[in-house]
Amino acid sequence: MTFRWITALAAAALLLAACGGSDDNDRTKAKLRLVNASSAYAEIDLFVEDTLRQGSVGYGNTASYVEVDPGEADSKITRSGSTTALLSFTPGIERDKHYTVLAYGAEGALRQMLVDDNVGEPDSGRALLRVVNAAPDAGKLDIYLTAADEPLASAVPVQAGAEYGVANGLLTVDSTSWRLRVTAAGSKTDLRLDLPALVLESKQVATLVLTPARGGVLMNTLLLTQQAGIARQDTALARVRVAAGVADSGAVSAAVGGRVLMASVGSPAVGLYALLPAGTQPVALAVNGTALAAPAVTLAAGADYSLLVRGTPAAPQSGWIEDDNHRAADSRQVRLRLVNGVADLAAPLSMTVDFVPVADGVTAGAASGYASLDATLTAQFSVTAAGLATPLFTAVDQPLVAGAVYTVFAVGAQSAAVGILRKDH
Repeated sequence: MTFRWITALAAAALLLAACGGSDDNDRTKAKLRLVNASSAYAEIDLFVEDTLRQGSVGYGNTASYVEVDPGEADSKITRSGSTTALLSFTPGIERDKHYTVLAYGAEGALRQMLVDDNVGEPDSGRALLRVVNAAPDAGKLDIYLTAADEPLASAVPVQAGAEYGVANGLLTVDSTSWRLRVTAAGSKTDLRLDLPALVLESKQVATLVLTPARGGVLMNTLLLTQQAGIARQDTALARVRVAAGVADSGAVSAAVGGRVLMASVGSPAVGLYALLPAGTQPVALAVNGTALAAPAVTLAAGADYSLLVRGTPAAPQSGWIEDDNHRAADSRQVRLRLVNGVADLAAPLSMTVDFVPVADGVTAGAASGYASLDATLTAQFSVTAAGLATPLFTAVDQPLVAGAVYTVFAVGAQSAAVGILRKDH
């Protein structure tokens, strides 16, 4: 009898060893995983005590949990293949518990957040959800979980004023398929995300991470399930506006994807951004009631665009410019660019702010790159063209608010050019 028990125990020990047994579940160690929530970094690595523990972790991805000694957990995150730290930290972890290191933030400003993956599960039919605003350009956000057909105007946010880089408390919600909408805090019209189905399972404990989309304003999501997988859902929307810059006050009409964005509006004018489905969309244009041929446009999900209509009423032209509405890395600065929509002028444009060059060589129908400069309340602008003795236009005492993104549209006829300073974000 005793021999049989010893034999059984020995067999069980061999079976545990073959399956990984204690080596796969060392209760003296913590379990740690890295999640990349920063699309600014294609792949990142996690080092613990200068040893690579998880490598080549792409946006929205993670490796499995790895065991880490809580007393020896000095860590750093690097670009994949590099040993130079993007950030260094020592996570506050405990033995025999699971944690997620959430890496998020803009290029050159990576952050990390330690997420506790040891929360007790809720009752059947319920789910626990925490929200993390990981979009550095978004500002505070309101989060709505509603039925598919509930109007946003009457909805109440489940989380209001979610701040960047803050893990909000756990919300207890029904386990079902929710419509998820995210807006700027306090606004029902500044819609940043609209997902038709965010599925939360019974007894699920999840972290909803809001990340910036391509243009810096719209948003994508990662849903991290505690001690389980990641569900990535990107926005299916883009934002489009029309800039009417036809000479002689030419009236511009524009529709994209069947949605009217401008209806016989006299130039110069710059419309507000409108949400449109990403993908290939038809474009219909007219100037002073005469149709202007325009090819279909393919809108990238999450991107922002300006449709520039320029030239003369007799010979109008149109073109697309992709906008980058990410804020400056330095919160004390602004980002600024020049768009050349001047008619009947072949020479490229240049621009100075307070006599400092910020754009040059901007050809007709094109935009300069973005310049970062200090905020001020008294900026002086000057837009010039090679070969012209005087500036096309100047402006003084123009406020540039810290953290904002601006475009200067130079439009109209050369002899009566107009400059439009537009705050884009």
